Amino acid sequence: MMKLMRIKLRPAVWFYKAGEFSADAGWQHKNMYHDQDFEIIFCLQGHFNLSIDGKNYQIKANECWLIPPRTTIFGTDQTTTKVDFFWVHFFADWQSINLSDQYIDKLIHQTAERTSSHDVDCQIDLPRHFQIEDRQAIILAFNQLLDYVNRYHYTDFGNHLAVQLLLISLGDAYLKHLIRTTDMVQLKTTRVVEWIRVNISSELTVASIADHFEMSSDYLTKLFKDEQGETLREYLIMVKMEVAKLLLVRTNLPITAVATAAYFRDDKNFMKLFKKRMKMTAGQYRNNYGNTHLNNPAIDPSIPIPQEIGVFLESTDQ
Repeated sequence: MMKLMRIKLRPAVWFYKAGEFSADAGWQHKNMYHDQDFEIIFCLQGHFNLSIDGKNYQIKANECWLIPPRTTIFGTDQTTTKVDFFWVHFFADWQSINLSDQYIDKLIHQTAERTSSHDVDCQIDLPRHFQIEDRQAIILAFNQLLDYVNRYHYTDFGNHLAVQLLLISLGDAYLKHLIRTTDMVQLKTTRVVEWIRVNISSELTVASIADHFEMSSDYLTKLFKDEQGETLREYLIMVKMEVAKLLLVRTNLPITAVATAAYFRDDKNFMKLFKKRMKMTAGQYRNNYGNTHLNNPAIDPSIPIPQEIGVFLESTDQ
């Protein structure tokens, strides 16, 4: 049996407040009581010690924590390193549930096979805390939430929908975590994904990757699509786009230099692909998202930034 919190999306989840917090060593979380509100904490950098209803925990980088209503939290001591985390407060109907191992197994296989659930009950099941496997996807989800709620809208109802989308993303992330930590489902292309991020370059192609793993290009392409839900070529472009988006909002590099640093051979092809995927030009992306990301000092270590630029970005954050 597994004890989880079942959050109901119908009636609607209600947004309360959200932000990103960063502090140098010597910070200690203040005493807080959650009356009717939930809090999500996603730690980006460092770690800090927190008492949750009298039990002591360490909140670590890449961990997501869900703190339920009627809970008291406070820091037990000062931090020894720099910390950075997202936080979101919201209201929702919920209940504590115990799910059978058989039901969890069904969810794991359904997720691994990429079979969508037609959930008429509209609910998300989450534990108190779990490890985030795809850090970049969750960072994007939090940044999209913050970008939306910090803009003016005629009605604030969109804020509540944005929280629901974040919770759905976290529900997906939790199921991916279960897949990674169970022996029942092992994805053959996990090593391929990890190898690509370490060896990404403008010269990397589907053929060269297949050759490295001693597979035919056709077989690897089909296997990758079946397990990862996208083609190998699409994944290569996505990794390069992650680098480009980060450089656009964290540096003043010209667009052509961004293209080169993001492993694109042709800057014109980069601009065309960027506009097609992001529905805006690279310059518009820099203007729209620069302010949000300038307040985000943490750099996702899984993004394969060229070494010399990574050193520069780290020096500017000091």
